[in-house]
Amino acid sequence: MRVTSQMNNPMLMMPQNSIMNQKEPAQMNNNRVTENPVKVSISQEGIDRSRIQQNGQETFESVMQRREMLKKTRVMNYGYDLSMKAVELNEAASENGTKALSVADRANGYISAYASMYDEIVKGYENGTREIYMEDEFGIHRLTKEEELKALDEAYKREVDDFVAMEKANEQAYAIVTEAVKKIASIKSGSGASVSETDNSKAMEQHKVPENLKGRMLSAADIFKQNYAAFNPDTDSLSQILSRVKIS
Repeated sequence: MRVTSQMNNPMLMMPQNSIMNQKEPAQMNNNRVTENPVKVSISQEGIDRSRIQQNGQETFESVMQRREMLKKTRVMNYGYDLSMKAVELNEAASENGTKALSVADRANGYISAYASMYDEIVKGYENGTREIYMEDEFGIHRLTKEEELKALDEAYKREVDDFVAMEKANEQAYAIVTEAVKKIASIKSGSGASVSETDNSKAMEQHKVPENLKGRMLSAADIFKQNYAAFNPDTDSLSQILSRVKIS
């Protein structure tokens, strides 16, 4: 049997006119809501969340469900993943540093990294193996393929900006250092012939940033997506698609 004490109930100790005064504003607010109705729609996700709650408390099933979702929750950083994959691909292309890569070569590494992640996301949703949750201000949210691809595109654009800015700075810095070395060598030799022009031109070419590199890298991603839309896994490969969008 449940026994309720009324000794410390503030509503019973409050004068009757105070209670009436509290009710009047509430009644006025109700009138306003009635006069100005607002249409509210609830998503299926919201309906599902409400079903797993009873009297404001989560059921055992909902707690277990939330625990499983938390295990799958990831802090997604597409920009970091892109840059790390590009570094990995470029290291392999340079044969672990034994082969010098040009700026265009390194740019192609970013394009290949983007293509690889794009393919991974699409295939993961097609075969049902990709299930990623993120936690935001509304709770735990399961990402869709469209949300992931959009996030990947945004991250790629940021990485392209950073990459191009870095390579332009490197190009300027190398030109300054090279000119300084030439002057020092010229002073020491008295003839200026001690610096190999052939070697110097090769090094300068490796550090030269192709014209409109940013636009070409962004365009390459768009061309890749267009080709990928018609991708046939039986006859095509990712490398074949990438061969059509490489920067030279």
